[in-house]
Amino acid sequence: MTEQDFHLAPPPPGGRICVVGAGFMGCVIASLYARYGYEVALCDANAEMLDSFATRARPIAATFSNDGAEVAHILDRVTLETSLAAAVEGVFMVHEAVQEVLETKQEVFADLDRLCPAEVVLATNTSSLLLSDIVLRVEDKARVLGIHYITPGHIIPVIEIIHADFTPAGLVAWGRAFVDSIDHVGVACPERPGFLINKIQFAMLTEIYRLMDEGLASRDDIDAAVRLSIGPRLALWGPLLTEDLIVPKSTALAVTDSLHRQTGDENYKGRKVLRTLVEKNHLGAMTGQGWYRFHDAPDAVVQERDRQLTDLLAWLRDRDPVGGFRLD
Repeated sequence: MTEQDFHLAPPPPGGRICVVGAGFMGCVIASLYARYGYEVALCDANAEMLDSFATRARPIAATFSNDGAEVAHILDRVTLETSLAAAVEGVFMVHEAVQEVLETKQEVFADLDRLCPAEVVLATNTSSLLLSDIVLRVEDKARVLGIHYITPGHIIPVIEIIHADFTPAGLVAWGRAFVDSIDHVGVACPERPGFLINKIQFAMLTEIYRLMDEGLASRDDIDAAVRLSIGPRLALWGPLLTEDLIVPKSTALAVTDSLHRQTGDENYKGRKVLRTLVEKNHLGAMTGQGWYRFHDAPDAVVQERDRQLTDLLAWLRDRDPVGGFRLD
């Protein structure tokens, strides 16, 4: 199948999906699809995993509704199968969620490629493996897509849509439409180590591990610093809009260059994309354009920024989410 002859019907409302693997993520994914009206066949060779599905899935479904009848209806839309051939009958998509072992996933996808007609999308929930490795034994690679949930997947609204060199653009668009149908937000990214979210979050965590190794900051100080400064801003606006709202690009560039001079770490070197914005005087909200274009005057933008941040920090103070975990 080539880009020119790639044609795929939109995700059919109420259609049938097979989820392969009844572990933690398979249980979450099956419950979520059933919540949005899809008929789900949950397949696992381990009958004990299937027998425990309802017990494990009920708390997940309860996050969608306080109505016991609705929770039961969600679970009723999931049928349990030990036979992969039976589970994939009549499906428009198969979503693999087996253990994160390359050989296991390769075997599953080889079976799916053999069992499923060409119009069936084959998706993987891999969190670390490359699509091009997973599909090594797949003949029809153009219908394979990464649809990766972020734990807890039934609550976190972002899903990574992972594509490879062999993925038609039409399949990425199809993935976005499917993710929209379950009220999540799809973010597309090419197959790379860490994909998008893990690449970002482990860049931060790796630096934090270094701080801990060197004894430069305590556990509590690190968490407080992030939770009450970086965290609320990122939650409201993401990193790039935060930069637009908080600091001129010229200052951001000066800081990265200074860190590079002091540490010699190439990761701190000011990148071309940032230097280009500075050269164009696209410094952020203060100039009306940075990563984003602003239509309001800088003073109005700052007032709205401060209102949103004040409201969120007040909510965090009143709810005391950390205190709810009874930590030592």
